[in-house]
Amino acid sequence: MASDLNRVVLVGRLTRDPELKSVGSGSTLCKFSLASNRTYTAGGEKREEVSFFNCTAWGKQAEILSQYARKGKQLAIEGRLQQRSWDGPDGKKQSAVDIVVENFQFLGAAGGRDDSSRGGGEYSPQPAGVRQEDAGFASGDYPDDDIPF
Repeated sequence: MASDLNRVVLVGRLTRDPELKSVGSGSTLCKFSLASNRTYTAGGEKREEVSFFNCTAWGKQAEILSQYARKGKQLAIEGRLQQRSWDGPDGKKQSAVDIVVENFQFLGAAGGRDDSSRGGGEYSPQPAGVRQEDAGFASGDYPDDDIPF
């Protein structure tokens, strides 16, 4: 039997600040929503369409996202779709499809569209617990001896 495939790659902007929660097992989860724009032409006229996607990250990724991501921040995510269902207050069955984040990358400026509250600059991954400011050099301030060309 052939294997099934469930992969999602998405680039979008956060529609609100991420929400960090602890669950009973001691794990942490982070819920957020991404808006992704699509531009297309119909009848010779350029149009734009926006889609909204609910996303969930777990563990260390959840903690990093809740600490550094803010509304308006551009984010690339990779993960899988997961369907959940429940009985609504009226007794009717309801369902939703979420993206479970397995990998992500911050894109654009550190604070999204408005850098003034976050200090600006690009996000560059550092070892856990090390911020770019603590890595030993100011942004772009590297000794010439360290450049390999």
